[in-house]
Amino acid sequence: MKLKNVNLTEGVIWKQILAFAFPLLLINLMQQLYSIADLMIVGNFSGVDAMAGIGATTSVINMLIGLALGLATGISVVTVQVNSSEDFDGLYKVVHTGYALAIVSGLALTAAGYFLSPALLQLMGTPLDILPFSTTYLRIYFLGTLPVTIYNIGAGILRGVGDTRHPFIFLALGVLLNIALDFLFVGLFGWGIRGAGWAYVIAQTVTALLVTLSLTTSMTPFRLFLRDISFHPAVLVRSLRVGIPAGLQTFIVAVSNVFVQASINSFGKHAVAGFSAATRTDSFVFVLISGLALSAMTFTGANMGVERRERIKRGLHHSLLLTFILVALLSGLFILLRRQVAAAFNPDPVVIGYTARIIVILLSFYWISAMTEVMGAVLRGMGKAIFPMVASLICQAGVRLVWIYAVMPAWPSIDAITLAYPVSWTIHLIAFGIYLRIKGGSMFKETSTDPI
Repeated sequence: MKLKNVNLTEGVIWKQILAFAFPLLLINLMQQLYSIADLMIVGNFSGVDAMAGIGATTSVINMLIGLALGLATGISVVTVQVNSSEDFDGLYKVVHTGYALAIVSGLALTAAGYFLSPALLQLMGTPLDILPFSTTYLRIYFLGTLPVTIYNIGAGILRGVGDTRHPFIFLALGVLLNIALDFLFVGLFGWGIRGAGWAYVIAQTVTALLVTLSLTTSMTPFRLFLRDISFHPAVLVRSLRVGIPAGLQTFIVAVSNVFVQASINSFGKHAVAGFSAATRTDSFVFVLISGLALSAMTFTGANMGVERRERIKRGLHHSLLLTFILVALLSGLFILLRRQVAAAFNPDPVVIGYTARIIVILLSFYWISAMTEVMGAVLRGMGKAIFPMVASLICQAGVRLVWIYAVMPAWPSIDAITLAYPVSWTIHLIAFGIYLRIKGGSMFKETSTDPI
């Protein structure tokens, strides 16, 4: 009996990766639309101060939420591996361990985010004229951390067994609800930042309830029984081996982005608003990257379950080529339309100028970041999560910090801050290339036992 809707262990590789990636692209797009909708609606209805207030929270949100998403990655990888080997007892344990992990980590992150938000924003040098907006939004936002964690782990389980349709449907409904509530709370009621925050929390709660209902009513071996939610130590350890490195990787890279955000803050609210709009724009491209990377990771996990390592190697090559072509095309489109895109977030000409300039710098080099995401995803799918974590810490977080403190004093400009990203991506790609050249021969042999 096969539980997957798509069999990734047989057939034409590039077609399977693209077919599996497409619904993931839509899912990731829906996830990005939450923050994009908030920023656009607040920017147009509540002004530059409120827009910049939301923008100043982005790096803090990514820092803590990244931990939760890393845990979801671990559960997803283990799910696809046990499902590929038709280990139904293992599948039961993964589902219930995953939900236990979602509840515990979600509650912990909610408390941490709510109480630490004011101090973190002040440490980042958030401009005083937007600090009250940022604090209010961030505290409300973190009240939605538990449903965010539950949805992502529940969706990771469904994707691990080949079901990408239901996570997309649930997320689409959540996004539509979020946008509708944004217009109602911000546009009609004039609640500003508070309205945007509560619209997000309500929408995330609905998606968490929907994914949980789907799992509890499913007549399959991956059915969720609420009374059975508990930790199964062996499964927990197996999941955390992937999830903790992935979560720490996201967390520490986000910490480096906190320093980048602090540098942006020093240029005032218009720069903060413009940087925020630009990074929301490049998130459309990142949607494409993360969808292809997640597809590559799922493809790798499925083939690891049946020990088809040569097929994994070919899957890596196909994923890299697909990603390069698609990311280059989409990035080029946004660069051409940069001023129109910037105006959609906020009509202020100063904000538009900042946004358009940052878009050009970031998206001209985004294909480099895409290559590293795919390579890291394949390694994590093989259970080799340590190197991607270490490489991200050194080549992204470390390089960005060094850049901020070494280059900024001599070249204090928005361009210098923004270039911290392309420089770190390039060094990261070189590190992956060296690693795969050294380790690739042994890793992709059918009998490989390399533990790293």
